[in-house]
Amino acid sequence: MQQWHFVLPHLLGVVLVGISVAVQADGLPSTLSFEAGGDALGGRDYYFDLDYAFVNDSRLLASIARNHSTRQNNPITIRSVLLGFRTDPLERLSAGIELETWGKKDALETDTLRAVMDVNLQHWQFSLRPQWRTLTFSTDCVRTRRRRCQSDAEVNSTGTAFDVSYYTDGPWSFSLGFARHQYDKNITTLASEPRWQFLFSAATLDLSTGLEDRRRSAAASWFGGNALWRFSWLKSVSRVTSEAGFVQTLRFSTSLGEQWHLRLRVGSQTLEKGRDSVWFAGTGLAYSW
Repeated sequence: MQQWHFVLPHLLGVVLVGISVAVQADGLPSTLSFEAGGDALGGRDYYFDLDYAFVNDSRLLASIARNHSTRQNNPITIRSVLLGFRTDPLERLSAGIELETWGKKDALETDTLRAVMDVNLQHWQFSLRPQWRTLTFSTDCVRTRRRRCQSDAEVNSTGTAFDVSYYTDGPWSFSLGFARHQYDKNITTLASEPRWQFLFSAATLDLSTGLEDRRRSAAASWFGGNALWRFSWLKSVSRVTSEAGFVQTLRFSTSLGEQWHLRLRVGSQTLEKGRDSVWFAGTGLAYSW
């Protein structure tokens, strides 16, 4: 799958399951989950998520993900790690902080500091997530044969994401989201200037196409009995190529007992103008206590 598939969408799925359970309980349980999947092009991805109940119903979050793509001539393996802390997400005001690293060593790596601020009303939730990120592009000094070639080139980025969710008195809930990113250097030249192929590897240039300029998303969820259905739509515009990608995902979660949950997902990813549609699927288990 393309590089705009990040860890965060999978974490949001875990949180949604937890919120649904919390409607029937006094607080959110701790959850440990594993998910594996793949796409029609032979790509594979794996996710480990921990959402741990801490002091005063605060949360400790941890996630490890690995994505192996075979779409390129040289296959790329991307790894990401996220650590976070949240105050009680069911309180009127909830805040937290996250540290996330993503990418491939000796190609392109990003380090992100993200703040989390939520306002929870009776039927509404408003979320604001500003972030500060450092992107490290590894250069190929051996191939360029430059005496003063720097092994790394850094770009600083800031961004803000805003989400609003509405929870009905019935089984339905809906959400909308928007995110925008700014960069202190003109990274669009990575796609328009052929000379960069002599300074950066093919893996670096390919990963750079996943750097977002803006994102829009929408989702609808239905929870009843022991089943949770969620359909989401996402449009991501690359800052480097200005091309839009669309991702549609259907998720299903059901209880296998008091503590175990089965999670399934299926969807498609399509580039702008309907080109290069790719199907993907995944399955996982979650354990709550």
